[in-house]
Amino acid sequence: MFFNEFIMVPIVVGIIFFSVVSIFRIITDYQLRRKMIQMGHVDREAIAILGKQRNSRMESLKWGLIILFAGIGFIILSFPGIDLDSPLPFGIMAVSIAIGFLAYFGISKRMGDEDSKER
Repeated sequence: MFFNEFIMVPIVVGIIFFSVVSIFRIITDYQLRRKMIQMGHVDREAIAILGKQRNSRMESLKWGLIILFAGIGFIILSFPGIDLDSPLPFGIMAVSIAIGFLAYFGISKRMGDEDSKER
């Protein structure tokens, strides 16, 4: 029973935090674009800034890898013999999430190198 509560609290907090940040970002981006247009700051540079979209494919890849490796960490924690009251679960989760970030870094660096070779 403790393990289910141990998992559910960070998941719910993470979902709420991510949702609030996403909504806040969408609203502020919209307000910034609207004010720039109203003030007449629409030259080539402003159009480039306004038209610049986040690379959603890379963002999806990053969060997918992080969640995948966090899930692997949770799977490892479910093995019998791991004491959930010790610091070991925190280490397992930190290492697994760090591996996810490193995998993303490697993939994005390789994709960036390929993009620069094509230009």
